[in-house]
This record gives sequence, C-alpha cells and structure tokens, in this order.
Amino acid sequence: MKDAAAVIVITAIYERTTIKYGERGIQYVHMEVGTVAQNIYLQAESLELGTVFIGAFHDDQVKNILRLSEDETSIGIMPVGRE
Repeated sequence: MKDAAAVIVITAIYERTTIKYGERGIQYVHMEVGTVAQNIYLQAESLELGTVFIGAFHDDQVKNILRLSEDETSIGIMPVGRE
C-alpha cells in the first residue's frame, strides 16, 4: 500500500442504518460497501489501474490515522495505482 497513488478507506457509521432497520441494518451496510467497492474496481479498471479490497488491518490504527469518530468503523481499504 505504501507505493499506491491513492488509498481509499471505506467506512461506515452503523447507527445511521440500524436506527431505522434494526439489526438488519448491519447487513444493509455491508451490501452497500460491496457496491462501493465494486464501483471502485470498475473505475480503476477503466483507468488501467489496479486495486484490491483489503479487510485485514489494525482497526485502531486506521481509526487514529484518519481521526474517525467513535461511532465510525473502517470496513475496508483499497489501494489504487499502477500494477
């Protein structure tokens, strides 16, 4: 990731969805994350760039680096750049 031209971090605030849909809202958030990631893949491909969805990272470190609020959770990281 350190050589990527850009790094996209997908985050969520679950409460925004669960307040309306209850526990099922968690599932809806994950569905939306998948849609967002797919669109990033498609755009990267159209620009002849590479990317990958990374789910293995240290949550606390990402939260601190991005200064996320307590209720915001990082879901995935997508570095983008030349292959």
